[in-house]
Amino acid sequence: MSEAGAPVACRLDAFGAGGRAQHGRLVSELFAAALDVSEISDGYAVRFPAKPFLFLRIARWIELERECCPFLTIRFELERSVHAYRVLLTGPEGTKDVLRAELLRSAAGALA
Repeated sequence: MSEAGAPVACRLDAFGAGGRAQHGRLVSELFAAALDVSEISDGYAVRFPAKPFLFLRIARWIELERECCPFLTIRFELERSVHAYRVLLTGPEGTKDVLRAELLRSAAGALA
């Protein structure tokens, strides 16, 4: 369990079949556009080009992640020096394992 009491696991029942399919398509689309994914001490950071259409897609992705993974802390940053968006996905102990197994596995094909 996380500090806030939420288990460190994705809630597969957070959305119906249509929502799961939308999430999968969105993750594939975003990770195809990602500049890089880097491991940080308590999670992962994903960098995207700072494009207006991606901003809206990233916002939707964050919304969906909050529904299915309430243990996550998600931060959005605008890196002006390199004109990029950066999304940091962090959480309590065990978060990196869940992200590696679920999110990064889903995106592996796009990043390969």
